[in-house]
Amino acid sequence: MHSRKRHGLYRISLPELGECARVDSAAGDAYPYLERSMYETLGFWPAFDKLPEQTAADRRRHKPLWEAW
Repeated sequence: MHSRKRHGLYRISLPELGECARVDSAAGDAYPYLERSMYETLGFWPAFDKLPEQTAADRRRHKPLWEAW
């Protein structure tokens, strides 16, 4: 059986969390945001520094969890 590798979608800076990664739903309880240290510790791909920055299309596609974000 082949397991699905967890991956990051893009980098984002959030007021309460700071720099983090938006991750796919395979992240389980960590979904949808992971701080850099957890992203790296849990072995997500691509490497955190290789993640693209959030784009305008991402902002439309992924609504913030809270209005202030």
